[in-house]
This record gives sequence, C-alpha cells and structure tokens, in this order.
Amino acid sequence: MSRLYPRNRDLSEPLERVELTVEKPEEGRFDRFLARHLRWRSRSSVKELIESGRARLNGKPRKPSARVRAGDTVTVDVPRRADRTPDPEAAPPPVRVLYEDEHLMALDKPAGVVVHPVGRYQENTLLQELHRRHEGKGPLPKLAHRLDQYTSGVLLVAKNDAVRAAFSALLETGGVFKIYDALVLGRPEWDERTVEAPIGPVGDSRILMRIDPENGKPARSVFRAKERYRFAAHVSVRIETGRTHQIRVHAAHLGHPVLGDHLYGDGLPPPGFAAFALHARQVRFAHPVTNEPLTVEVKLRFRPFPPKFLRTLAIRFPELVTEEMVDRNQIIDMVEATKTI
Repeated sequence: MSRLYPRNRDLSEPLERVELTVEKPEEGRFDRFLARHLRWRSRSSVKELIESGRARLNGKPRKPSARVRAGDTVTVDVPRRADRTPDPEAAPPPVRVLYEDEHLMALDKPAGVVVHPVGRYQENTLLQELHRRHEGKGPLPKLAHRLDQYTSGVLLVAKNDAVRAAFSALLETGGVFKIYDALVLGRPEWDERTVEAPIGPVGDSRILMRIDPENGKPARSVFRAKERYRFAAHVSVRIETGRTHQIRVHAAHLGHPVLGDHLYGDGLPPPGFAAFALHARQVRFAHPVTNEPLTVEVKLRFRPFPPKFLRTLAIRFPELVTEEMVDRNQIIDMVEATKTI
C-alpha cells in the first residue's frame, strides 16, 4: 500500500496534499480507493473531493466511478475545512517540561493530547503549540519519537535536525531504553515474561496491527508484574524495539490486553473510562551531543475506576469481578492504584 504521509515531512503542519500511487491489489473504483486511504473522511466527503476536482487521477478530474489501475497517480488537495480553524477560546495543549537544555527537551505528555497533526486532528496539537512558543527564537523543535494520543508520559523533542538525526540513530541501534507502566486485564500467573513476536499491519490497515511471524518486523518486549489486583494487574514493560502499538499488541498476545484499549483483545473501553492505561514512565540514553548518560522519568498516577466501569466489567467478564464489588460500588483492591507508584 502506498504511503499516505511523505517521509520526513514537517509533522507540525496540517496535511494539505496527498499523493498516492495505485498498487495492483488496490485496483477498482476511484472513490473506493480514496476512501481506503482517507479513513477519517466519510464516503460523501470523499465523493465531494472527487466531484469538486480536488482529487485528481493522473492529474485530471474524473468521476467517482472511474477505474484506477496499478501505476496510476492520485493527487488530493486537502481543503482546510471550517472545523479545522483553531478556536481562539480553546485551551492550548499543556507543555510540561521535565528536562531541557540547548539541544533537546523532555515533556510530560498527558493522555488524550495529540502530538502532531494527523487524520482528523489537524489543529491545536502539542507540536504546534511548541512551535508557537519557539517562533522567532531559532530552529523550531522536532519530534525525536512519538506517543499515541492516549499514551501519557515522557516525550522527547529535538531542538534541531542534527540532534533529531542523532537520536534516530540511537533508536535504530538500540541505544534508547524505554520503560512503560500499564494496567492490564486479568491476573498474570507469571512474574516476568519476554515476548519476541514480529508485528505487522492487518491487511491494508494503517492503524490496526497484529502478530505476523512471516512478514512482520522484529519486536521484543519484557513484561514484569508489579502488583496484582482482583481483576487487573500493574505491569512494567521494557521495549527493545519501537514498533507501532508494540506494547498493546504484545499485551493482547499474552492474553492480558491493556485496560481501556479500543483496538486489541478484550480491553475495550467501557463507559466512564475514556483512555487506555498505558504510560511512558522512563527513557534512558546517552545524550546525542554530550554523550553523558541521561534518564528522564515521570511516575504514573492511576485514577480510581468509576462504579460504572465495574458494572460494565462484571457484565462482560463475570469471572473477574465479584457480585459484592459491583453491588457495593467498591473498588476494593484497586483503591491502592490511586496512589502514586
């Protein structure tokens, strides 16, 4: 499947143009091809892009029913819709600095904050707020790595391209050590478990990943059970590779999906639980300029689960939650998880 986002594009800027090359398995109707790539848009919106001439096939406007063939080029000028106009009254994303020097900074990213423009989230992202604050003060900051929207914790930002390139080299050679905290469903019988399972996309999806022994990229995660509760467990995870959704896929592979995870395993978010419980607690590496060892850490603070969460959990997983817990609206063992770990 052809790339939707060009390599090395400025991630702080909203996507304004999409250029795609049709591959053999993607042959078919023009509108269906485009809908598979612009997943955040409705089919009527995709049809409007084609009929207005903003989406072109081999440089020319065509009908939605036109056939695309392998090797064809599709170009889309993405309109800046009214709902992408920044709201002057909207609160900007919080910028919580954990560490900063002249070369890089480490931020404490809250869960729910979008890091850079992507899909339907084209404005008011964390990186855009950083650019706003650094405008006119030299090179604009660039992401050294990424975190999912609902993953909280340490996020590293390079202050120039040279530092970003050096950090990328550290990532590729295994010189960056990352430790995450997670709440997972169920009570693991193991104290420590290493997962070495390649990860690849599900079909032509750009979002959903799976264990793919044949075509997936190597992935290694080390899970360690820290505390066990009545229906869940707190685990720490050390990842030695950085595949998309690696911890979430490997946790589901172990049979203990991350609580609140809306994509994998049984960890679907019940009412009252907005995000999955995954937190980037610590990053260790040799400073890409000074070569001095650097550790950045922010501890996870678990929130108490609302009674509605327990009631929903009891319906879906009755073997994990006792009737007494639900009727009395008590969190029992989980109350300890409200404390800073």
